[in-house]
Amino acid sequence: MGRRFDFGWAARGAAALALLGALGGCGIFDKKEPPAPCPQIRIDRDTAQLTRFTGSGTDLTDTLVTAEVLGYTGTCKVKADAHEVEMALNVTFQATVGPATPAQPDGSRRQRFSYFVALPDFYPHPAGKQVFEAEVVFPPNVNQVRYRDGEVTLRIPLTKSVSSGDVRVYLGMQLDRDQLEFNRRQQPQY
Repeated sequence: MGRRFDFGWAARGAAALALLGALGGCGIFDKKEPPAPCPQIRIDRDTAQLTRFTGSGTDLTDTLVTAEVLGYTGTCKVKADAHEVEMALNVTFQATVGPATPAQPDGSRRQRFSYFVALPDFYPHPAGKQVFEAEVVFPPNVNQVRYRDGEVTLRIPLTKSVSSGDVRVYLGMQLDRDQLEFNRRQQPQY
């Protein structure tokens, strides 16, 4: 008794080999370099939140505004031929108006705050840290809003010793020394 050979399997196998050969010609099996990684973006917990008070008070009734960096959206293009990374970021905040903020004639309240985008590897060069101003309008009877600021574009130069994955970008609220110390006192101690 001879062996039985499944020609259907052989035909499928031949078709699969032919398909692999055709795909090989298309370049699907070419070894391509993986895309270069985008820079790492971090939000430091010490600067993620701002609480601004009126005068020298730190009581809840003295609060003008609290604002917190919630996150960001963006794009990243590593331009190897130009030796740079181009990033576009939109930072999102949550802001809460405090009882010390006066109302406008229409009942709305306004508060301004500043945030930064920093590249520590480039400090103290002026491009190492940029500060941006944001203004939030709270409609009448609304005490908390989410705010998405306009697009921030970064062009980060690369060198042979600094690749795109080595670059660190930090986002945070621009704080004075008292605001920074207030944040640190509010954090749980482990």
